[in-house]
Amino acid sequence: MKTKFIFFFFMITQFCLSQNSSVTGNVVDETSGQTIPGVTVILKNEKGTKASTTDIDGNYIFRDVVPGLYEVNCSYISYTSKTIPSVYVPTNDVVTLNIVMEEESVTKAKESANDQPTTKTVELNDVEVVFVVKKESVRSLLVQQKNSASVSDGISAESIRKTPDKNTSDVLKRVSGASIQDNKFVIIRGLNDRYNSSYINGSPLPSSESDRKAFSFDIFPANMLDNIIIYKTATPDLPGEFAGGVIQINTKSTTEKDFQSLSIGGGYNTITTGKNQVYYKGGNTDWLGIDDGTRALPNNFPGYFEFRDLDYTQKANLAKSFKSDWGLLNKNFSPNTNFQYTIGKYFDIKGKSLSMILSVSHNKTNNYNETERKSYEEAGVDAFPILYSDFFDKNYTEQILTGGIANFTLKLNDKNNISFKNLYSINSDDRVIIRKGAPFEANQPNPLQLYSTVRWFSSNKIYTGQLIGDHLLSSLRLKINWVGAYNIVDRSIPNLRRNIYTGYDNYLDPDNPNPQDLIYQANIANGNGGPDYGGGMFFSENSEKLYNGKVDFSFSKVKILPKFTPEIKLGVFNQIRQRDFFARQLQYNQLGGFGGLTFNSALLTLDDNSIFNNENMGILSPGVGGFTIYDGSKFFDTYDASSNLNAGYFMLDNKFGKLRAIIGVRVEDYTQKLNTQLNENEFLNLNTQKTNILPSSNLIFSLNDKQNLRLSYSKTINRPEFRELAPFGFYDFTTQFFTTGNPNLKIAEIENSDFRYEIFLGSSQLISFSTFYKKFKDPIELKAGVNNKEVKYENAKAAENFGIELEFRTMLSTLVGVKESKILDDFTLFSNLSIIRSKIDVSNLAAASDYEKSRPMQGQSPYVFNAGLQYINKESGWSASANVNRAGNRIAVVGNVEAEPTLWEKSRTFLDFQIAKSFFNNKLEAKFNIQNALAQDLIFYQNRDLDDNRISGFDAFVNTIFTGDSQNKDGYNKKEDDLIWRTKFGTSFSFTLSYSF
Repeated sequence: MKTKFIFFFFMITQFCLSQNSSVTGNVVDETSGQTIPGVTVILKNEKGTKASTTDIDGNYIFRDVVPGLYEVNCSYISYTSKTIPSVYVPTNDVVTLNIVMEEESVTKAKESANDQPTTKTVELNDVEVVFVVKKESVRSLLVQQKNSASVSDGISAESIRKTPDKNTSDVLKRVSGASIQDNKFVIIRGLNDRYNSSYINGSPLPSSESDRKAFSFDIFPANMLDNIIIYKTATPDLPGEFAGGVIQINTKSTTEKDFQSLSIGGGYNTITTGKNQVYYKGGNTDWLGIDDGTRALPNNFPGYFEFRDLDYTQKANLAKSFKSDWGLLNKNFSPNTNFQYTIGKYFDIKGKSLSMILSVSHNKTNNYNETERKSYEEAGVDAFPILYSDFFDKNYTEQILTGGIANFTLKLNDKNNISFKNLYSINSDDRVIIRKGAPFEANQPNPLQLYSTVRWFSSNKIYTGQLIGDHLLSSLRLKINWVGAYNIVDRSIPNLRRNIYTGYDNYLDPDNPNPQDLIYQANIANGNGGPDYGGGMFFSENSEKLYNGKVDFSFSKVKILPKFTPEIKLGVFNQIRQRDFFARQLQYNQLGGFGGLTFNSALLTLDDNSIFNNENMGILSPGVGGFTIYDGSKFFDTYDASSNLNAGYFMLDNKFGKLRAIIGVRVEDYTQKLNTQLNENEFLNLNTQKTNILPSSNLIFSLNDKQNLRLSYSKTINRPEFRELAPFGFYDFTTQFFTTGNPNLKIAEIENSDFRYEIFLGSSQLISFSTFYKKFKDPIELKAGVNNKEVKYENAKAAENFGIELEFRTMLSTLVGVKESKILDDFTLFSNLSIIRSKIDVSNLAAASDYEKSRPMQGQSPYVFNAGLQYINKESGWSASANVNRAGNRIAVVGNVEAEPTLWEKSRTFLDFQIAKSFFNNKLEAKFNIQNALAQDLIFYQNRDLDDNRISGFDAFVNTIFTGDSQNKDGYNKKEDDLIWRTKFGTSFSFTLSYSF
């Protein structure tokens, strides 16, 4: 019965969806690169004629087009009419034809210069008919790139499809000057995530992390994206808070034709799939990425203040209210899986049109990693560091990524559109970590041994919705765009459980060779707590809401003077953020030493499966105690925060012959509040207000129709995040860092200068050279405290960041000097390289060494390299790609000369491959992907710089170019430097089938 129903549903949807094709695209002005609304577009052949008009965004569409050969005519007042012959429309396909038009005055000028008409009749042969649509669309893309107001780079949905990328963080690695840290945080131009702003469909995204100013880009599935653009220079209509880039994510919005698509795939990891997996019993909804309450605090568990007033018997009874299962189980890792279903539908409603796209996706990724963790006494100070701790971690992880979009666009007419875009995403990590090793005196013959386990479930739930309006008032040459948005992020860590056993390997002791004398005991505190004790339970909830609205007004060609007819753009923006953060740090304790009770120490020898069972809680028998609950929470583990940003801007965009100037100013008024309690009698109530005036200018000089020179200057800022101000401290078991905020942080101010030379070779080919300089006042960095495991945020006095970017994208036919070779045109070679230097001034911080005064900024890489080769042949259905990405060594945590050297992250090279084949008129596609083919280890180290060996010759030259130091003193030398962490990764293979109908 079920099979019949599925077949019947399939037949109905096939019948309901149109089998005809569509022709769609936009029309742009050759001089300005702006889209042109109101253009009449006619599609005709001997069987009939269809007419359409470009809408407010310059887009047009013909639906239900019968396959065949057509002619396309475009006309618009004051523009030279244009005819594109022989546009072939295949069966059940979408033909994208973007068109370039020029004003009559420009055409006449060209005719006068050439002393002959520029228009001529061309007879096309069969080969040229195939290329005509591609050539015109590529020309349109070239014109828009050439006339972009700011220095920007991006990647389209089509390019995303040709890579093995599963989520947005994978995609961002392909963009010039961008790299990814921790597989999810973006770094642009070597600047870490805190210096980048993230937007979706024109609205800001809140921070997805409770412990850093960052957005986790692994949350969004890549197949939900329409495009990603990174703006690297400021214009007044962009937000003022960035120094690296503004990341604009656009999700799919409208559909050219009715469709449904289904994608199913699986994957294999070389060190994970089929291997042993240690796990624990979770909840029934873990497969969705949501905890069903299994890990929640017991009902009616008292708050922090109420708990303090309880006596020892009441606290002991509360220990019985926890039903958590601490037992660890074993199974084999299953393969990775991915699924997506998408439907697009178009409706005609009494002269209006409604387009909708609905999509749901679910991905499960399993990972196993092994990590060596070491620490040293006086590491990096002399030639003989003393090994202090030595651990080996096994990390078993299940990651769930579930997402859905529901986007609707109502086209009232060619001059008025309203869109409602919604995205909901759930991202969860469920980890078991097993740690073994020596916590201290690891260099001794028989050090104390530690066995520790962690059960760590975290879940991010993000909703983002935007109501967007676009309107055109032709008589006033005015475009109005408005956006109202609501975003909410809920991040929860329910019952992160940590247990610790310690003991001695007595068989290593020659005076006591009997192995049976080895007894591990749980390290359970008595009357206190902390990360060095077992039985810990951590709960946190971070809920953040973000409301924002903006209105932009754009007047085109306002005649102020005869040769001064600029586009004038102005707008207002408001953003309100609200955060509520709650954390609770509970711990099992020994119940004994008061009330006549003696703790039953035999409980400490029980294993994880039974030690915290209910029968071991509270008073076990007269005079005998089991376990009780200790609350190690602090007053400031709970805080609330809010901010209100009001902004307005004004900009002029005008051309003076070959020079285009975009100048203006943005004013941002920002109020930030944070409230928490520090101790019994002291409260922290931050309330800061700052108004920033942020000018910017972009000058573009067109050397000719294929070459630009760009020069820009802007002032931007970087504000402290709520978490960076809050005194709350979080212990990360994996890194062993205890991170706290700093309420005294100041807003950083940045001055930015950019120069770029770009050459557009045609057919989407590009060569560019860029150089930039940034000057920081009060930059914010993550710095180690006097205790080498404590890190906090600090303002340095000043910093400089400067560098160059080189990029090219070319077809192999151009590279070898062959014009329009059908085979070589299918191959595209691209590469981009950024070389960056930075210097920081920390003279305002205590105990600053000479090295610190000249070191790079925290998180900044000296170089970022991307390259790839793509093959796409639409006729045969074959495509393939190879991509490589590498970022140079960077500082993870700034050191403290009194206690700990700086912690560095070693560079790694990522190499990815994809091969794909489509069948049945592109309805079915099969893709095979290889990710992280090299599987290089992730290494963190402390640099000792012993200068034992001098580097010379070619290696010294390469070091000078890429790191600025011929000896690469900050680089990793495994013979000299102190290895802190080393994590092993596997290579992933995946296969996906996608069917469209």
